[in-house]
Amino acid sequence: MNIGFIGTDYKRVPLKEMETVYLKQETWQGFTQAIRNDSPIHELVILATCNRFELYFTAEDIEVATQWIMSYLAGTGEIPPQLVSDIMYPLYNENVITHLFNVSAGVESMVFGEDEILSQVKKAYSDFQELETTGPLTNKLFQMAIGVGKRARHETGISRGAYSVSSIAIDAMKEIILDYFGKSILIIGGGTIGMRAIKKLNAMGHPNVTITNRTEKTALKIATTHELFYLPFTDLATKLGNYDIILVATSSPEYIVVPSHFTAGSITELVIDLSVPRNVDPDVETSTRRVIPVDGLKLIADRNVLKRRKEFIKVQLILDEEKDKLLRWIEHRSLSAHSS
Repeated sequence: MNIGFIGTDYKRVPLKEMETVYLKQETWQGFTQAIRNDSPIHELVILATCNRFELYFTAEDIEVATQWIMSYLAGTGEIPPQLVSDIMYPLYNENVITHLFNVSAGVESMVFGEDEILSQVKKAYSDFQELETTGPLTNKLFQMAIGVGKRARHETGISRGAYSVSSIAIDAMKEIILDYFGKSILIIGGGTIGMRAIKKLNAMGHPNVTITNRTEKTALKIATTHELFYLPFTDLATKLGNYDIILVATSSPEYIVVPSHFTAGSITELVIDLSVPRNVDPDVETSTRRVIPVDGLKLIADRNVLKRRKEFIKVQLILDEEKDKLLRWIEHRSLSAHSS
């Protein structure tokens, strides 16, 4: 049994290209059913974040399995198979281990050393355990990757002062709108990314933050706990333009912010979309209103990582040590299987 990988991220392609192959969470059930019914794949975990889309799998023939996945993505996205090949890239066996360990440690993140990715790796593993597509190899791979992520952060300074994507979004607000502290901010979405932004704004003492979320109970609880204003989600279409800055961190399968939401009297200057697929129609941007998708934050992120990059050598020693352990485990398992 071999370990395979096919994926893409913010470094390889622009966000609009990644969206063409990105499997939304509501399609995972159908995808895993297709794998069980008619595929060469034995185990699977998908890691889907705001700036990466990666599939980790096992198969007797990983090249055949890779082609099966690429054909499935092409068919689902109704795009040419060659386009999938251009967007996605494969890795095999030891290189898969190296890549996932790097991802979990935060050295592949847009925000070098950030903590958020480790939580996302844990959730990906948990989600696919629930979907019952993990097995001995993916279980061991992801359990060790999570351990690597913890060790890297505890034993080195890679995460010291680290930013999350949400924090970079707040930095973007400050850079683009110098008097942002006097501006009204609307946060759309009460998930992890939205909450990180809220906590950052609260820590800075911003006086005018509003939360809205599709689930009213969640939004009201967040508003009460963090002393925010509350906007009913049903009022979004008519009141979006009343806010100077809008930060979108949702997981809608379609645009939830579109040009028709804004009128001639709208005051919105900046819309930051941290969603993948994008939840803000790019046409929302005008000569007086800027739209920034998540991959547009990279330049700001790059300026904040120079000190943490010096810790990479220490992190690499941990990654190499843990990778050797996993390779020995795989070799021992293989020998035991052959002997029996």
